[in-house]
Amino acid sequence: MSFGIALGGGGAKGLAHVGVLEVLEEHGIRPAYVAGTSIGSVVGAIYCLQGTADGLRKKAKSMIASEEFKNLELDKFYTREKNIFERFKHELFEKFYLGSLLFKRSHSKYDATRKIFHDMLGKSDFKDCLIGFVCNALDIQSGEEVVFTKGLLAEAVWASCAIPGIFPPYVQGKRLLVDGGVIDSIPVEPLRSIGARSVLAVYLSQRPKYQGDPNTGFQINQRSYSFMKYHLDQRVLDRADLVVMPDVRGFHWADFNSVDELVERGRKAALKNIEAIKSIKGFRYRVKRIFSKHFSIR
Repeated sequence: MSFGIALGGGGAKGLAHVGVLEVLEEHGIRPAYVAGTSIGSVVGAIYCLQGTADGLRKKAKSMIASEEFKNLELDKFYTREKNIFERFKHELFEKFYLGSLLFKRSHSKYDATRKIFHDMLGKSDFKDCLIGFVCNALDIQSGEEVVFTKGLLAEAVWASCAIPGIFPPYVQGKRLLVDGGVIDSIPVEPLRSIGARSVLAVYLSQRPKYQGDPNTGFQINQRSYSFMKYHLDQRVLDRADLVVMPDVRGFHWADFNSVDELVERGRKAALKNIEAIKSIKGFRYRVKRIFSKHFSIR
């Protein structure tokens, strides 16, 4: 059975994917296919290009420390500083961020965005991947999901990572492409579309938790959207054979400085589920799937 891994979106939390891939490699588990959404497409593309998880953590640290990454100015959304003034400054920025989008297309500039993805993946093509790879995006002109299986990786990954309002959309002809997580944050179906029959999904979210009553219409809307997204995700996850959920609660989506901590969260989740992961690749599981499909046995 062709084994595939679906790497979900989640901003910086996606660094946990690196830990999952490290553990799988240490246990001799190599997927035939990988699908990525948003940050999952970044990790997935680099992993599939080199065919190994070796060095992924080092590459992540190098990219985050680069001037190209700093030029994206994602640090404006989050700080680890305990200094009250610094924290207030970031909270104030987030409050005025949405209003600023009335006057510009995105937070990060076009040239800086293009440069980071092209520096990261160069002129590599999907056909250069040593492991089958696919990623997705949403066309906000037609409302259709776009699944990339060919062409330049840099352009496909940019489209998959184009968080609305944060990164500029990727323009492909008449298409205006944004983050695949908007339509499908765990790319199970795109993974199956390229041949995966047994799917491990790595999910980076949890059921939302709130305290107290919402005081504004914005807060009510925010809570409603977060629960809607969570329940839609569960419907997608039902199509996977196994779901691994690294505990990344407490990490901000823009906390790209917590590389080691996030990678370790991914490692811990993978180790906890390693026997289950091995089982969905085994002969007995294949037989069970066949009987279940043809005779409705569960």
